[in-house]
Amino acid sequence: MSFNVDAAGKTNFIAAGSVDRPVAGEEAAGDGMRQTLNLNFSPENREKIRKALDDYAKSVDQDHDRIEERRRAMQESLKERFLDADNDNDGTIDRQEATEKLPQIARLFSQVDTNQDGVISLEELQDAQSRAAERRNAAEAAIEAQKLQATDASAATKSKSKQASNNSKKRTY
Repeated sequence: MSFNVDAAGKTNFIAAGSVDRPVAGEEAAGDGMRQTLNLNFSPENREKIRKALDDYAKSVDQDHDRIEERRRAMQESLKERFLDADNDNDGTIDRQEATEKLPQIARLFSQVDTNQDGVISLEELQDAQSRAAERRNAAEAAIEAQKLQATDASAATKSKSKQASNNSKKRTY
């Protein structure tokens, strides 16, 4: 499987499996998108994809200006959506307002409403977004730690196997 990443007019192919071919034209890009959406990625593959995309973004935008600009735009979009959902203009969103305008938030209302006052403030929504990013980073760190642990265990096993092999050779002489 491969991923076609296009940014700043440059195309990069990220291989995460056996297929590594470019996607040409809008029709092929649409097919690639449908194929990608149909795949079930393991946490390890998602982490590899994020890292590859991050590395690619750094090579295209070394000062991270575009990334920061997009982050600001996302924060503004979140604020605009929040204000749009706030029908009574009281600076908070109740469960009904969330259900009408922010269904994703409505599903997680109790988790986002950290002070359990029955309404969500913009700060609570931003905090929930930060917690989600922290959980994702922690999951990625745990995967990385598991990989290191597996690598260390593999190296230790190989070392023991090599020692056993050397010891058996010494005994036969």
